Amino acid sequence: MTNPGLYQSPTEGWAFIPFLGAVATFGIAVIAVLYWIAGPGRKFRLRAFALTVLAIAAGTASALGLIATAASFEQRDTAAFASYTTAVQEWAEEEYGVTLTNDDVVDMSQGRPAIVERNGRDWRVLLEVVAANDDVELRESHEISTP
Repeated sequence: MTNPGLYQSPTEGWAFIPFLGAVATFGIAVIAVLYWIAGPGRKFRLRAFALTVLAIAAGTASALGLIATAASFEQRDTAAFASYTTAVQEWAEEEYGVTLTNDDVVDMSQGRPAIVERNGRDWRVLLEVVAANDDVELRESHEISTP
């Protein structure tokens, strides 16, 4: 079993595209307002109306794109962490003979120790980086006395 390393959230994505659309929407809206202010001529009003409609459409598309990007990121993060949890549990069982729960993996990935049973005793363990390639190992900080 390969070392699972530290958890890294999947950050790739195209969230900047809807963000650029939001920036463009602001620019279009500013130009539309300037056309509305420019004068009562039919030419200005028609352009102002067209730019207003364009700004509303682009703004709506950008907002929906940002919402979809956030939902997509959350789904990818949830799937990636579930896969990581399984990999850590299998690795800990194989390398150390320790059974970890999902909550143990969550705690350790957030820097909190997990309490596991090993050789009939409870031990407080942490995932600690031991190599430049992000390999980790279970480090026992100290024994917890049980009554």
